Amino acid sequence: MPMREFTDSLGTHWLVWATVPAPGGVLGTMSDGWLTFESSAVRRRLIPIPAGWEDATPGRLDLMCRVAVAVRRTPSGGFHSFDPDPAESET
Repeated sequence: MPMREFTDSLGTHWLVWATVPAPGGVLGTMSDGWLTFESSAVRRRLIPIPAGWEDATPGRLDLMCRVAVAVRRTPSGGFHSFDPDPAESET
């Protein structure tokens, strides 16, 4: 499984890799996998895995990371998506 490292335009260091679940492990759009972006402060998920991400420039990885959805650890140890600014969604 390829793993990449890059530094985004704000100076944050990221690791990125493709996460592909076991058959039947997840349903819906996640069944084909996602890109996981991880910094020291946050983890993000991009669905679906973009073609050619392994050879993408750091600038392209930065763009992918910006559109990826932040996830947080649940009490069961898994991850789920969340709105990073709940105040904006309370309109």
